[in-house]
Amino acid sequence: MNLENRVWVDKQTPRAYRALLATAKEVRAAAEAAGLDRRLVELVNLRVSQLNGCSHCLDVHYRAALRAGATEQEIAVLSGWRRGGPYSPRDRAALALAEVTALLPDEAALEREYALAREHLSDDQMSVVVWVATTIGAFNRVSIMSKHPVRAHKEEATMTDLAETKVARNAEQNRYEIYYGGELAGFTEYIERENDTDFVHTEIDKAFGGKGLGSTLAKEALDDVVARGGTITAHCPFIKAFVDKHPEYDPHVVGKGIQR
Repeated sequence: MNLENRVWVDKQTPRAYRALLATAKEVRAAAEAAGLDRRLVELVNLRVSQLNGCSHCLDVHYRAALRAGATEQEIAVLSGWRRGGPYSPRDRAALALAEVTALLPDEAALEREYALAREHLSDDQMSVVVWVATTIGAFNRVSIMSKHPVRAHKEEATMTDLAETKVARNAEQNRYEIYYGGELAGFTEYIERENDTDFVHTEIDKAFGGKGLGSTLAKEALDDVVARGGTITAHCPFIKAFVDKHPEYDPHVVGKGIQR
């Protein structure tokens, strides 16, 4: 079936999709309140997306996991976490609980993993893990049934010294900042309105021109908004041009996949 023949259910029923985004935001807040770090939440998102085979969500949450502090090794061996890997007992308890939530195995297997989770997680943390697995499972199904694409990030291949760049969200100043060689090279400013992030201005220092930093900054900022379950408004001309060139963000952009 061609991509054009699929109904993008997030666009077709936008109010329901916005409700799902709002639920994901509440779950992340509950995780923070329960003492579950974002790294573990993203590992759960990745593991459930592996089980469901959602390439779009794997693409999004791979980068989100790295930003949250997960290591390349933790991500690389995640599918085989039961056989080894650099995971703590709490990580393993959460991953086991997430798997049975996603797969709903027989009662004996469910009870076994539930008992393991009780040894390492509080009631609030167990509830959050179930909710994280449930919400990412819903996003998996939306993306798979809509056949959301995964496109190559071509701009990455043309960058030099990519390892020297870092993008960080500066919530106090309402902007995402990009660092090159440890120096601030540019930023994109935003205004937050409830669940929406409105990008209003982007600036790259001329001293760092020609390195593709603007595209890297835009991609990382947009990916972070998507990973946090937010919607995107692009009043900034640079961000708008980037979004127009990358339709994979359409389901999350006001005026494209999000209609208000």
